Amino acid sequence: MGWDFTTAPKGLFKWFLHAPSYVYRARLGFLFGNRFLMIEHRGRKSGRLYRTVVEVAGRHPERREWIVTAGRGPTSDWYRNLQEGGLESVWLGSRRHAASVRFLPADEAATVMKSYEDEHPKTADRLYRTMGVSYDGTDEDRVRMMHEIPMVGFTPTD
Repeated sequence: MGWDFTTAPKGLFKWFLHAPSYVYRARLGFLFGNRFLMIEHRGRKSGRLYRTVVEVAGRHPERREWIVTAGRGPTSDWYRNLQEGGLESVWLGSRRHAASVRFLPADEAATVMKSYEDEHPKTADRLYRTMGVSYDGTDEDRVRMMHEIPMVGFTPTD
């Protein structure tokens, strides 16, 4: 089954992708280990609370920062909501945290992505295909690619 994240999911597939948020809300997020976190954010126009579960691409333990990728690019609703200051909280495991948000520059994001590729080569390859991005494997082209799939860092503040 080839998943396509280049367009917004619809129907049963959309429900399937949102199912992990119910796991977090039931305080069972520990089941996902350290590979995922849930972002609670406010809609930039509606003000409505949204919950989005994303895969962790990297961490900066000394800063307590968790880094994720906007797989649908800078037009992802959750990414745009964060740009407008809509972060409410971040769920790590079974705990909800107040957090700060940081948008990584492309060169730093490329370094994080390189580490992700080294640690999870098959998953990285699948992600690139589902996100509809490609690059030639060079460091320079990876930096270019990170403009298409930007990264965001979250640091718990409580």
